Amino acid sequence: MKKIIHYPLSIIHSANGGQSIVEVVVALALIAAVVLGLVKATIISINNASFARDQRTATKYAQEGIENARKLKEEDPVSFWKKSGQQDPEQIVGKFTREIKYTPTGNDPQNPDSMTILVEVIWSDSKGVHKSSLQTYLTKW
Repeated sequence: MKKIIHYPLSIIHSANGGQSIVEVVVALALIAAVVLGLVKATIISINNASFARDQRTATKYAQEGIENARKLKEEDPVSFWKKSGQQDPEQIVGKFTREIKYTPTGNDPQNPDSMTILVEVIWSDSKGVHKSSLQTYLTKW
């Protein structure tokens, strides 16, 4: 007669129902990959928002430069037209530098009928040096 061995039910289930260390490591690796992806996406988003803010500020400073040149032309035309061929570098705030270039566009550079005003605002950040430019033409008429 054969002897039948009866195992308790708990031993049979515990051998088949547990998680191995490999499964735990794989699950932790997947969780870590997802978290790192979210962190990287957040950092990129913050950097993009910071660049957009700086670009908006630089464009505002360039618009101010154009308005300053226009105001000088209206209030003191003699001084304005004497700036022909000159460049005004100027530190604005913190990392922003504004340059205003006055270029004659008429036939006579000494007494131009019109002038090109080019305003460049330059700044640098962790990604490098950036520039925002605006240009306009002002005439004597």
